[in-house]
Amino acid sequence: MKKSLFALAAVGAFAGAAQAQSSVSVYGIMDGSYTATENKATTTAGAVTKVLGRNTVNGDGALSTSRLGFRGVEDLGKGLSAQFVLEYDLVNIGNGGNGNGNSVAPTTSAIGGQQAASGSALAGFGARYSYIGLSDKAMGTLRLGRQEASIFSVVTNGLAGQGNNITGSVYSAGSTGESPNNASIRPIDVFVNQAITYISPTVSGFTVEAQTSQVAYSASDTTTSTGATATGGSIKFTGVKNLSVAIGIAQQSTTGAISSAASTAFAPAISSEAYSNRKTVQTAASANYNFGVAQVFAVGTKIKVDNLSAGTTLRDQTVYEFGVRAPITPVIGVWASGYTGNKTMTANNSLLSATNDGRADLTGMQLGATYAFSKRTTAYAIYGTQDVKGKDAANGAKINSEAYALGLRHTF
Repeated sequence: MKKSLFALAAVGAFAGAAQAQSSVSVYGIMDGSYTATENKATTTAGAVTKVLGRNTVNGDGALSTSRLGFRGVEDLGKGLSAQFVLEYDLVNIGNGGNGNGNSVAPTTSAIGGQQAASGSALAGFGARYSYIGLSDKAMGTLRLGRQEASIFSVVTNGLAGQGNNITGSVYSAGSTGESPNNASIRPIDVFVNQAITYISPTVSGFTVEAQTSQVAYSASDTTTSTGATATGGSIKFTGVKNLSVAIGIAQQSTTGAISSAASTAFAPAISSEAYSNRKTVQTAASANYNFGVAQVFAVGTKIKVDNLSAGTTLRDQTVYEFGVRAPITPVIGVWASGYTGNKTMTANNSLLSATNDGRADLTGMQLGATYAFSKRTTAYAIYGTQDVKGKDAANGAKINSEAYALGLRHTF
């Protein structure tokens, strides 16, 4: 009897130890705000089109995208661990927190993206992270699935506004607001589908990341196969106290008669330019340094989209953003940033010229403040504006967007 009790206790202790080595956590962000936008397009002839937007708790959170996630880690021993992350957008918490354009499993005509339900309605949670991986303290980390692009963290490393969703930063410029503001300034994609990513251990302050994704599919069951490939990587340095420096690159290419739906799914930030036989190269370099009283940020980005069939460049854009972030009190923080740059487009820029061609100057600025009620709950205010001013044949044409948001964010 004593031996049986001892054996039962031993099994119970072993099960408890095994359970302690494996954990699953639920986390997320709820971010709601009152957001106001004013978007204005001016043609070369001086005609003005204006669209006003007033939203209460609608769309993405202004400071952070609302989300729900599940994270698991298992200790496999000898420095090896397994992990997974499943994370979903809560794109519209004002209307129930679900439903967006990356909602369901892909089909052959929309590889890596979404599928419309009956009546063209999209339902379900928006896709963010969905990957499984292994980590070794000496060898690094390998992840398989939908992940953020390697270049994404390079760009956000240089943003004082930390990648919020309001006009005025290169990260969000062109991705917020409503028609006719089709500025298309945002230079990167956030996520890569069907990705394989390797992250090295940090050695002498350096961390290296490499990423690839390759997709083969048919536009229909009877056509020749086409495909899309994404590759990228980054190098980060944190070996000096209070300093962070990063460089990154991402490249996407499409072959065959890729459809616009598939293009949108594979590379959202460049979807209108990334149809068949296109090559897109995105590069970025960033740095930030914390002086204690304030932290300064800088990032430079470039995107170039080539039509391989015609041997022409569809988009060539370079933008630099600088910013500063500072604590005013232990619970109040503020930031300010501005960007400047230029782009040349030969398609998909109809708001700047009647011929869809031309060069343009890019400018924008953003101001923000946060008040921390606690470590989890923050009130905020953000204001931003951006301009795209046409040159050459598009001289006099202009796209302007102005927005502000007052909101509340809670993390859990």
